[in-house]
Amino acid sequence: MTTINCSSNCIHQVDGKCTMENTATNLVSISSDCVYFQPRKAKKTHIQK
Repeated sequence: MTTINCSSNCIHQVDGKCTMENTATNLVSISSDCVYFQPRKAKKTHIQK
């Protein structure tokens, strides 16, 4: 098992770690962005006046 640190606003990131179970390490490069990145949708907030 490999631990991948992550601080991106990604759906796979939980508490600073990537939770994606099946990754191919040969596709990930230090010099490029994560190939598995999927942006997390913003939460809607309801403001009452």
